[in-house]
Amino acid sequence: MKDVYNKEELNKLIPNKYKRLLGVDFATVCKMETIVKNTYIEKHKKGGRNSKFTFHEMIILFLLYIKNYNAMEDYAFEFKASKSTICTIIHFVLTALLKDKNFTLFGSICTKTDISEDRQIDVTEIRIERPKYNQKGKYSGKKKYHTMKIQIIRGAKTGFIYEIEIGPGAEHDFHLWKRTFEGTPSNVTHEVDLGYLGMDKIHKNSRIPHKNSKCHKLTEEEIEENMALAKDRIFIEHTNSWIKRFKILSSKFRNHLSYFAKFAVLLCGFYNFDKA
Repeated sequence: MKDVYNKEELNKLIPNKYKRLLGVDFATVCKMETIVKNTYIEKHKKGGRNSKFTFHEMIILFLLYIKNYNAMEDYAFEFKASKSTICTIIHFVLTALLKDKNFTLFGSICTKTDISEDRQIDVTEIRIERPKYNQKGKYSGKKKYHTMKIQIIRGAKTGFIYEIEIGPGAEHDFHLWKRTFEGTPSNVTHEVDLGYLGMDKIHKNSRIPHKNSKCHKLTEEEIEENMALAKDRIFIEHTNSWIKRFKILSSKFRNHLSYFAKFAVLLCGFYNFDKA
């Protein structure tokens, strides 16, 4: 099975099939391979036992894991290695990629100071295994199971993901935003959904849908405004969809929660690199 994923066989695939198989395109794989190679050489500068896996195989293994998210025992059988070896390679590649600027988000400083474009904000929830501690804090009343939330702040024009914020399932979307809004320029418009109702009281430049209720039926003008906002915000839904093509963030997250933010940041870094 290991021989199926060699460079010669993968290069025979057309770009669309290549991306469907691994989740990223050929250019991203080449960049990842270079980063992992440099990191590995730096780490083993003073010597040490060489890995039986080539750098290309490390990248393919890592991408297959986050794309399909099967058990590590499955990949141990396919690649004819022990589970501990598979686990070591996945963590090594994850750490190496996160240290490189190509797959790391610019961070909150850029988000707070950049005034070149408006922001689109949305929260997506990822199911997790029932935690041993603080179960109530991670239980989502909306989803009816334990989750972790990822708040994405995206540029309205460029589509660039400036920043993400991680929160437990029980935390409200609006409260999650309030932890990150301080320092945002007042002339930057935030486009959000009804989960952020009340944002305009804190940040005046906010586009929030009008809420329909029994006492207040929406007028035709308000309906048109809601439709216009929905058309603008559809692109952040596409961003969520792009990230969730990797099953590690679309199915139940089985790894230790200390790795949740790392995988989330890396996949958003993949998105930025793909759209650059």
